[in-house]
Amino acid sequence: MMLRRALASGLSAAVATAGVAALAVTAGPTGGLLSAPGDLALAAATGCASEPEPPTYTPTATPTSSPTGSPTSTPTADPEPTTDPEPVTSVEMVQANIKSGTALKKFKADLRKVFRTCPDFVTFNEVPMRQPQYLAPAGYEMFRTPGQYTGANPVVWRTDRWVPEARGTTMISNKQGYGKGQHVMWGVRYANWVTLRSVDGKQTVSVVAVHIAPKSPRTTKLLGPSIQRLGALVGQLSGSGPVLVGGDFNRHYKSSEYPRALLDAARLNAVYDLSGKYEPTGDHRGATIDYVMVRPAEVFTVLKQRTRELNSDHDAVVVELSLPEETVGEPVVSFSAGTTVNDPASVSQRGRSTVIRSIKSVIKAVPAGEELRVRTSSLDVRRVAAKLLAAARRGVTVNVVTGTTESTTPERWLTKQFSEIPGSYVRHRPAAFEPGTTSSVLLASRAGITPWTSLALDRGLSRTMVSQRTVLRLETKKKAYKKQVRAFKADAAPPSAEPEEPTEESGGEPGEGEGGDVPQPEETAAP
Repeated sequence: MMLRRALASGLSAAVATAGVAALAVTAGPTGGLLSAPGDLALAAATGCASEPEPPTYTPTATPTSSPTGSPTSTPTADPEPTTDPEPVTSVEMVQANIKSGTALKKFKADLRKVFRTCPDFVTFNEVPMRQPQYLAPAGYEMFRTPGQYTGANPVVWRTDRWVPEARGTTMISNKQGYGKGQHVMWGVRYANWVTLRSVDGKQTVSVVAVHIAPKSPRTTKLLGPSIQRLGALVGQLSGSGPVLVGGDFNRHYKSSEYPRALLDAARLNAVYDLSGKYEPTGDHRGATIDYVMVRPAEVFTVLKQRTRELNSDHDAVVVELSLPEETVGEPVVSFSAGTTVNDPASVSQRGRSTVIRSIKSVIKAVPAGEELRVRTSSLDVRRVAAKLLAAARRGVTVNVVTGTTESTTPERWLTKQFSEIPGSYVRHRPAAFEPGTTSSVLLASRAGITPWTSLALDRGLSRTMVSQRTVLRLETKKKAYKKQVRAFKADAAPPSAEPEEPTEESGGEPGEGEGGDVPQPEETAAP
């Protein structure tokens, strides 16, 4: 873990941000060479990425004008055999709260300490306005949703060892308003997360960056709900593999306020539980409030654990953990409100299909006896259609409304299959969709143990979910779910067999909404 490596080359998986409420940003290496003096200074500042060695070459002999004999082939050396990527047997993670407002010179000094041993993962707090090129220097990439509150806690990872597969942002608390003398809303908190696969493809882990609201008269009741939302997110991510959480929890490890029961319910263990030791993590009267937590605890062993003094009022927590040669996921039993975005430029097929896999995981988790409603401008992904059929066959009532005038192949196939399953159907209602727009809503009365699960995305259930940037929003609010179900039923209602002329009382066709103005799903708040 102490190696100093050359600058990692490769493509930066930058995610476009224009035109949506929840914006995803990935910052990463500029390529195989440092492109500007600023990059060179940045590489030197981290102490991890170094300037590549200059290329070497042998000059050719000066050509002569004398004729040559028959050309002879020059033997060439056999190409070097391609070696498999070195397996990841341990990972180093750094949790660093770099106090907001820290002077730039001191901030850079703190970054040198954070990246000094080339950690696999870094979780930051209090850095919403810091530039990505500082937080993710050469050889690293970063994810966060930009914004004063959504962008405060980014996740950073090494690109030579890990490839991103999914990423998103989840609301942890949303208490609006300012306390006396406060310039930010202490009660508004978001977690950013990334699911990563090792370059050899054998290990998948998720990393979450979070900052729990401090104790104050306005935020005193937020701790419990915050840990529960974090637990729901971790439970959802655990379906892909082990989960690591880094963050400032603002509660001392040995105090009565430490939410041990809630963390136990979420199967989250601080590395202090695993190692049996802890130490102060900053200038907080000897308190330990910064954490690295893991799930499940049984797959990890703490190899090293220490803190690093920073200019910030928090010390960095540095942990080296063993990792199984192959990881497995847990059955997904809960879902958390938040956003997920795909990366159509990813070199990983799984990174490009993030949204499709998220949709499939929700459909798969709907138990028998529940209801699943799908409203989409187009259903053109066989994999999703197959999951809908599997749900119907296990006893879920599946209703689908599409905006296509001519059925796609998956729609025709699903219609035929549903003809043998009472209660499930596919109906075409193009009048319910704005011309030229694409969107989808999935409504599950229950997914795992999570009731009222609503998914909304900014395009139809088509293959563009892989080839183009797609934002998926998940909500678990009962009121919003009920309102969207009512809108779905209005869209799904069959039109009158013999249409009548609109009257002042009716205002339009039965089942088509007043004046043809079809109720739309409620716009959910984007994290």
